[in-house]
Amino acid sequence: DELREKRMTLPNRDEEDIPDDDEIQVDNDRESEKRMKWYYFRLNAFLEEAKGDTVDKFVFDEVAFFDPRNTTASHFYFVEPEDQRGINCRFGMRGIVAENHYDLSRNMIAILGGERRYIIAHPAQCSKMGLYPAQHPSGRHSSFDWSNPSDWDVHPEFRTAEVNEVVLHASDVLYLPTSWFHYISNLSLNYQCNIRSGIGHENADAIRDCGFNPKDKPKDVSEEQ
Repeated sequence: DELREKRMTLPNRDEEDIPDDDEIQVDNDRESEKRMKWYYFRLNAFLEEAKGDTVDKFVFDEVAFFDPRNTTASHFYFVEPEDQRGINCRFGMRGIVAENHYDLSRNMIAILGGERRYIIAHPAQCSKMGLYPAQHPSGRHSSFDWSNPSDWDVHPEFRTAEVNEVVLHASDVLYLPTSWFHYISNLSLNYQCNIRSGIGHENADAIRDCGFNPKDKPKDVSEEQ
């Protein structure tokens, strides 16, 4: 009987210790978010394959302003059309992030639907980006999570970095010169396509001073304005 009484007796709890419905709902929302699947996929189309009934032809037909053969529509978006490397399209859900990095060529990015937030920085900010070593498999990328301020303590120099922020909407186009840093976050379900257009060498010294080795400027290529 004494054991049964102990089992049936509940400990006293203050009312403030008992979660209300709103708190329970918040906890449920957090658990649901943890279980949510985040989708992201990429589609590459190559000009050499853009014929017949191929996916490549469909992409080049749909994004005609990135087709170097269509000079009337595309001349604004190319510096060196002969050095294009195909159209890359990315589709992703809200919350998908691309960690900070720089690319080795000129990049023209068109938002076709949804919203994307870009934080961009001049190559001169390289020493403040907390990059992996050049020989690392993720070289050219920051080694910490920009979205987590507690990670900034590992790279205090990042707090003094000079960056710009831009939110791109459908129909916006962003030009990123060679070696410009960019951190991307999806603000909504969105899709974008981009195309490369040769290599600019105007920022090579800034990247080289940071310990990386961009391709040397060819002697017959004039300096970009």
